[in-house]
Amino acid sequence: VTQNSSTKANTIINSNIIAANIPNIKVTNLDEPVNISFNLIDQNATNPQCVYWDESPGQNPKWSTKGCNVSKYEPGQKALCSCDHLTSFALLMNVYQKAVVNIHPLSITSYIGCGISIVCLILTIIIHICSKNVWKSMASKILVNLCVSLAITNLIFLVGMQPYASKITAACKAVAALLHYFLLASLMWMAVEAFHVCLAAVIVVKTYQSHFILKSSILSWGLPAVIVTITLAINYTNNYIRIEHAQVCWLSDIPFYAAFLAPVVTILIFNIIMFVLVILRLIAMQNNKLLQYETRRLRFLGIFGLFLLFGLSWVFAFFAVGEAAEVFQILFVTFSAFQGTFIFLFYCIYKKDTRDVICPCICKQKKAKASKVSKSYKSSGSGTGDGTAETNT
Repeated sequence: VTQNSSTKANTIINSNIIAANIPNIKVTNLDEPVNISFNLIDQNATNPQCVYWDESPGQNPKWSTKGCNVSKYEPGQKALCSCDHLTSFALLMNVYQKAVVNIHPLSITSYIGCGISIVCLILTIIIHICSKNVWKSMASKILVNLCVSLAITNLIFLVGMQPYASKITAACKAVAALLHYFLLASLMWMAVEAFHVCLAAVIVVKTYQSHFILKSSILSWGLPAVIVTITLAINYTNNYIRIEHAQVCWLSDIPFYAAFLAPVVTILIFNIIMFVLVILRLIAMQNNKLLQYETRRLRFLGIFGLFLLFGLSWVFAFFAVGEAAEVFQILFVTFSAFQGTFIFLFYCIYKKDTRDVICPCICKQKKAKASKVSKSYKSSGSGTGDGTAETNT
C-alpha cells in the first residue's frame, strides 16, 4: 500500500539552477513573490521542494526552503516556485532506487496466483449463472459481480502491468486508470457482500431486498467511475505516472493517498464493522437451543472465511513497513493473488447448495464415461466372438 516500501529515496537537484539578484543589494521579504518555473530533468522524481542557496553568515552554505514554496506542480513535467527574495533557486526532488529486497519470488507468486484465480473466478461465475436454483438468490448475483471485477483486475495485472506496456505513455496511463477502476469496483463489491451477509444475519424480515442489486450495482460500478474520472480530469491525466523503478504506471503520491488509499481504508473499516456485528449476532444466538452446535460451527467458519477473503489481505498491506515489511508483503501478495481461488473453494466447494450442483454434473460425466467404455468393451467382445466363430467354421 505504501508505494515506496520497496525503494530507497535519494534527494537530488532535479532542475536547472536559476540565479536572480541585484549587485550589492540584498532583496528579501518581497510583498509580491518571485515566481520561477522549473522543467523537471527526471520526470519520475517526486516530492518537489523549492529551495535557494543559503549563504547566511556563520553557517555552512546549504540549500534551504525558507521563504520558498511550491505554488503549482505538474507531475512529470514542471513545477512553479514562489519565493519572497532574490538569490539562486533550484528544485529538490526525490528519486527512488531499488532497495536490497528480492521481489522476484513475489512477482512469480503474483503471476501464478492471478492466473489460477482467473480460472477459478470464471468457474465460479459459470456455476452460479448456469444453475437456476443458485442464481435465484441475491447472494449469487452479488458474488458474480464481485468475480467479474476481480477477474478483470487480475487480467489487467497479468497483461498490462508489464514493462512493455509502460513504454507507450497513453497505453501506460490507460492501464493504470483501468486497474485503479476495477480495484475500487472489486473493493466496493466486497463491501456489498459484507453488508448483505450482515443484513441476512441481523435482520429477520428481508425488507431491505427491494431493488438491492440495482442500488448496489449503481454504487459499486458508478462510484469508482466517478473517482477515476476526477483523478483523470485533475492535472490532465498526469496523476497517473510511470514509476521508473517498477517500470509500470500507477498513481502519483497525493492521488494515491486520496483516490485509492482513502477508499481502501474506508471499505476495510466498514468490512470489519460488519464482521463484528455478525459475530455479536452469532454470540447472541448461542443460547438458542434449536440452533445445533454443528450449525453454529459452520456459520462461524463461514463468517471467518469471509473476513479472510475481504479484509485480512489489506490488513497485511498496512503492516508491510519497517523490518517486518518483507514478511507482510509475502502474506499480502499470497492472499491477494489467490483470492479467486479462495472464493471458488468457499462459494463452490464449501457451500452445500453449489456442491449439490457440481456433484451431479461430475457423477453424470463419470457415468457417461463408464457407459462409453462399457459399450466399447461389449462391441469389442462381440467382434472377437464373431471372428472366432468364422475361424471354427
